[in-house]
Amino acid sequence: MNIRQVVISSAVNDNFSGAGTNYLVETPSRVLYAIYVDPFSDVIFRKSTDGGITWTNTTSIHAGTVIALAVWYDRWSGISAGKIHCAYTDNGVDDILYRSIDTENSDALSGATTVFLGSTAIAGGALSITRARGGNLVVAGSIDAGTEDGAWESTDAGATWASAMADPSEGGTTDQYHLLPGWNADTQDVMLIFWDASAEELSVKRYDDSANSWAETSIATTMVDTPASTSFPHFAVAVDLTNSRNVLVAWSAVDLANADLRCWTITDTAITEVTNVVLNSADDQGFCAISINNGQWTVFYAGKSNGTEVLPSAVNIYQKTSADSGSTWGAETLLSPLTRSITWMVTAPRSVRNTPPVMTLDGATPVMIRVAMDASLPRASYQAGVM
Repeated sequence: MNIRQVVISSAVNDNFSGAGTNYLVETPSRVLYAIYVDPFSDVIFRKSTDGGITWTNTTSIHAGTVIALAVWYDRWSGISAGKIHCAYTDNGVDDILYRSIDTENSDALSGATTVFLGSTAIAGGALSITRARGGNLVVAGSIDAGTEDGAWESTDAGATWASAMADPSEGGTTDQYHLLPGWNADTQDVMLIFWDASAEELSVKRYDDSANSWAETSIATTMVDTPASTSFPHFAVAVDLTNSRNVLVAWSAVDLANADLRCWTITDTAITEVTNVVLNSADDQGFCAISINNGQWTVFYAGKSNGTEVLPSAVNIYQKTSADSGSTWGAETLLSPLTRSITWMVTAPRSVRNTPPVMTLDGATPVMIRVAMDASLPRASYQAGVM
């Protein structure tokens, strides 16, 4: 493995405190898009055509005072199109806003639309966006300490947003969300992975579009949350299109001895826990991200399993892979050339690379966004049904 780590921005916003479900985006032609909040609290993107080694100049998506950003890509929902959908909370106007990037049309930007017209937006909360397999867009968010939250749907690719859907939130100030496409016969259904901070519980809330209702099922209890005000995320998701299911990884606790990095598959009707990615951590581990390429799952995390590093101030990025749907995991493999302070970590949840790149945020000053990668030539192809 030819490990490289590249700084793509030497001064940025924290990008984690709003618990926005952001990701790297990788197209079928292996172009990478990094969308993030810059030091002026604006939303921008850069892209790379060489696996993350070099990046274009920035392109502005939104100028404002952004405190949370979430993205989704059409092909993660099995839709053969190239739009990156961006939802962001701006506390200058106290709203959740939306804009898209058309990666198959010279990166054309859509007009900005308002998802939710709020009255107050403060740091904290949560924000997530997904596209149902049938095409509807769904945003879930909490922008005002649990007093302004809910979910909203667009049936016209983000041009307009209807009245609020049924609300999956529970009014918690530090609850966290991951929206995903659902697997019901109704292709407009979605699901939401919900981390209930007060109950220390992970659950899945499945949305029935025709009934405008959410049904909740517990995934796991005694899951100790970490507020996004300090770091994010410590749970992550990816879509397994071939097997019509979503994959979830989550730490049972962060920076704690005997914590586990657990893994589940979730379908329309079933929740199945598979083998832990990390079992009985020796301490000083956290963060996670997951990517799927054909039948290979790759999970990333921070901190060596023997406890010899210090989270979050001096840790490396590690990965493990599984070729059998999480039944077994390979050896812990280093993916960064030296230890760093880390406060945020994301990857491309679907990739054409055997080792997808990982984007992290340095917690030291100045705050930097780095991308760690295997700079070897890619030898993989997209999962069936995505092209």
